Amino acid sequence: MFPKSTPDTFSQKLYQTFQTHRRFIKPKLARSDFIIAHYAGEVHYQSDQFLDKNKDYIVPEHQDLLSASKCSFVAGLFPPLHQDATKHSKFSSIGSRFKVQLQQLMETLNSTQPHYIRCVKPNNLLKPAVFENVNVIHQLRYGGVLEAIRISCAGYPTNKNFTDFINRFGLLDPEVLRLK
Repeated sequence: MFPKSTPDTFSQKLYQTFQTHRRFIKPKLARSDFIIAHYAGEVHYQSDQFLDKNKDYIVPEHQDLLSASKCSFVAGLFPPLHQDATKHSKFSSIGSRFKVQLQQLMETLNSTQPHYIRCVKPNNLLKPAVFENVNVIHQLRYGGVLEAIRISCAGYPTNKNFTDFINRFGLLDPEVLRLK
């Protein structure tokens, strides 16, 4: 990230860079903290812990060993290192690794048609037969479920490509089928 950064200098750089961003909040009292306003609420971050965690790194030999594991779960957590990545730098921060993994995830998601399953906790105590209405509504609202239901009830169309649409509804206008 910033090799010689301190919590204060890191925070100051964040304050300068993101001062106009609507999701970034500078706390009134703390000099080295920052707040990100996520969709479901504000999350407070402490720069000293943020920098310390980012200094963690995985030794390339350990990465190679874990990626070759016979356990598919472990191997999936540690994908093989690219050859050029090991040549260019001996140190790879957790943040830079996360960035690469996030880019790979976004490429995968963009190349698929994902379907989502929303898990809703009925209560914060995780006890059976206890249903907290306010908690459930909060999760449904911030998970986008209520908005999706509203849109569905309003009868808005789903995304269909032109060919699928013509195949499904073309029989309503035979002339369209002849143009196909």
